[in-house]
Amino acid sequence: MSDDPHSRGGPPTYVHEGARTPSPAERARTLVAGQVDGTLSTLAIDPAGYPFGSIVTFALDDRGAPLVLMSTMAEHTRNLDQDDRASLLVTEGGDGAGRLAAARATLVGRVTRVAEADQDAAMEAYLVVHPGAFWARFPDFAVHRLDVEAIRYVRGFGEMSWVDPAGYASAEADPVDAAAQERIVTHCNEDHADALATIVAAFLPVEGEVTGVTMTTCDRYGFEVRIDLAPSEPGGASGLAFGRLGFDGVLDEPGQARGAMVRLVQAAEAAQA
Repeated sequence: MSDDPHSRGGPPTYVHEGARTPSPAERARTLVAGQVDGTLSTLAIDPAGYPFGSIVTFALDDRGAPLVLMSTMAEHTRNLDQDDRASLLVTEGGDGAGRLAAARATLVGRVTRVAEADQDAAMEAYLVVHPGAFWARFPDFAVHRLDVEAIRYVRGFGEMSWVDPAGYASAEADPVDAAAQERIVTHCNEDHADALATIVAAFLPVEGEVTGVTMTTCDRYGFEVRIDLAPSEPGGASGLAFGRLGFDGVLDEPGQARGAMVRLVQAAEAAQA
């Protein structure tokens, strides 16, 4: 399975020398670990063979396989009893058309009921994520697992790929989760715009006059920025580029981002001295 041809192109992207980037497997694992529900698609019994979508809640086992609590009375459970093939679509937030720019992952595989000997452990894992699910102890409910065989990850417009299931299973979710990322990005853009511009000027070989730098994402390895450029000729359209900057180490928790940013600014100032 190859990347789509239209996933390439667009504005230039500049990468800080030595900067690490999360792999698609890491990004997919982080996305799925940060969500608690998704759309489960099964093959319908009636009307026969058509895709049937259901909203389900899930937890993850230690290999990132979704654990879904299902009732024997649910239509998707009946469908799976006949054909265990299914997919689970997990998405970030977003409203309206903005959802098309949000990251999402489709996990494809087979759904089976967790073995009776492992039901209690699977149920406890589910209840850690969904402690209010009082129906979990009803006799018609049991935990099922989606054994992942293929993953399609879309980060947003223009960035998509198939993800190796083994890589996904062994990947660790990023400690800079969505909530922490939002705090870091907001703080840097509101209070440290000049520092971002200094970092870009020192470490990215941007062609053109930079008029603004905006942090867009942050993760354990570094962060990404949007770079606004002055028109290349009088009266022309403004330009746009993107950049990837790397920290001097891997973050173990979000609180370490502040120190990593301070050291990066110091290195940028030293490089420009």
